[in-house]
Amino acid sequence: MTVAAYEPPVQSKRGQLIDAATVLVLIFATLFATTFLVQESQTADTPAGEPTRQLDELPITAAERAQFEKLIESGTADLPAVTAAVDASQGDSGKYDFRVPALIGTAALLAIYLTFVYRTSFREYREVIEEKFGPRDGGGSA
Repeated sequence: MTVAAYEPPVQSKRGQLIDAATVLVLIFATLFATTFLVQESQTADTPAGEPTRQLDELPITAAERAQFEKLIESGTADLPAVTAAVDASQGDSGKYDFRVPALIGTAALLAIYLTFVYRTSFREYREVIEEKFGPRDGGGSA
C-alpha cells in the first residue's frame, strides 16, 4: 500500500488578504472600544472642580512627603498629580468592586468559548490525521 505525499490545502491570496484585514479591523475595534470606554469611565469618575489638597493634608508619611516635595520642586510632578497618586494608592473597600452576575456571565462566556475552541480543534485534528494517513479503518483490531 503506497501512501500519497501529503499536500495541504492552499489558500488564495484574496482569502489571505480578507483574513488579515478582518483581524486588523477586529484588533483596532477592540483597542478603540477599550480606550473609549476607559476614557469615558475616568472622566465620569473624576469630580469637576475638586480642590487640590496640600501635601500636609495628605495621609502620607514624613519620608513620602519629603520625596513628593522634591518631585514638585524639580518640576517632575505637580501637586494635583501627587494628590491623585496618593488618593489612588489608598486602600478602599469599594475599590475593587465586582458584581456576581457579571462574574457568572464572564465564566459562562469563557466556558462556551473554550468548548467551541476544543470542539473545533478536535474536528480539525481529525481532518488532518485523515488527510495524512487516510480514512480510519472501522475494524478496530487490538
